[in-house]
Amino acid sequence: MERKEAPVWFIIASLSALTFGFSGFFMKVSSARQGSLPHLLWGLYCTGTLGFLFWMIYTHDFAFTLPFLIGGLIIGLGSAAGNWFFMKALDHGPASLTAPLLNINIILIIGMSMLLYDEQLSVIEGIGVILLIIAISLIPIDPDEKLAIRDRRWYLLLFFATLLFTFRNGGLKVTEELGLSGTIILFYGYLASLIWFSVELLIRSRMKVHAASFGNKAQVRTGLTWGLIAGIFSWIGMQLYAIALELGPASIVAPLFATNSLVIALLSILIFRERLSKLQILALCCLMIEIGRASCRERV
Repeated sequence: MERKEAPVWFIIASLSALTFGFSGFFMKVSSARQGSLPHLLWGLYCTGTLGFLFWMIYTHDFAFTLPFLIGGLIIGLGSAAGNWFFMKALDHGPASLTAPLLNINIILIIGMSMLLYDEQLSVIEGIGVILLIIAISLIPIDPDEKLAIRDRRWYLLLFFATLLFTFRNGGLKVTEELGLSGTIILFYGYLASLIWFSVELLIRSRMKVHAASFGNKAQVRTGLTWGLIAGIFSWIGMQLYAIALELGPASIVAPLFATNSLVIALLSILIFRERLSKLQILALCCLMIEIGRASCRERV
């Protein structure tokens, strides 16, 4: 009896979730220390853009054609605008409900992959994907936060955030199927996002709303520092995600990548002494069952 090893794409997708999870946790650290959000996002896209530029130079992978520019612009719009709508949604509704519902984009990506690219899921794989989605949805829920919606605008903001993040994550599957390099697409995407937040910082500065929007110098420094660090891990995570999409089925890679929320949850428990609710424990059990099933594989 010989035991099959986990496929390469599964390992790469798992590593992408791990590193991208660190990026999200560093953003959480900045928020906990009251760092400036605009500077945090600018720093994230700054080092992220430089990371993809470095990889392009290292691999001699360059392209300046219109398909790459359009693909990068769409994914960059999905990333930057998705983050913007997500933060706005948090102003009108609870984070514990906003974060898990945002993961509906995973279902859209799975559906797109099965309809457009004829990807198939076995019964066991389908059950595994369901377990992943349950886990991803339950982990962010905070039992101490009221899940009441204070403003109807929350629904519209959440809808646009979900749709735009689908463009970011699902767009990579589309460009990969078109034979376009994920690294180059992500470079243009992060560059577009960097330009977005650079313009926003410039406009806010000229409107003299620095004190109200950015906070004091310490808050600006905190946001910028943690943003620059988060951007490095964001680059690594997205680069690995793009590679995993080239090697494996998006219908499994996408929900696996979304388990980066597990990394954020576990680090929050260790660093900020946060406690898990019963729902979150159930989510972790679902997650561990599926990861164990997929990594161990069947014996033949």
